[in-house]
Amino acid sequence: MEDPLSIRIKVADRELRLKSQPEEEYFVRQAAAIISERIDHYRGMGVYDTQEILSMIALDSIVARLKGDDQVQRMQRMVFDKITQLDQSISLNLTP
Repeated sequence: MEDPLSIRIKVADRELRLKSQPEEEYFVRQAAAIISERIDHYRGMGVYDTQEILSMIALDSIVARLKGDDQVQRMQRMVFDKITQLDQSISLNLTP
């Protein structure tokens, strides 16, 4: 594992200094860019309190994560069920 990089990003009205693994730097910068876009979105809707906006962004992010986790679990269940079905079908065809 490589040494962490010292990077600076701007989130809301603050400049943050972070340590990031080189392979994660892209994702950290992308996350900061998405947060900036969401801030602009909420300000365009007339919400100007930074703390309120960041709270709303945090809530949106966790809801999206939970939805994604649920979708992954459903897909895993479907794959597992299909494999079980195929395994049973193969087992039936192999018995004399």
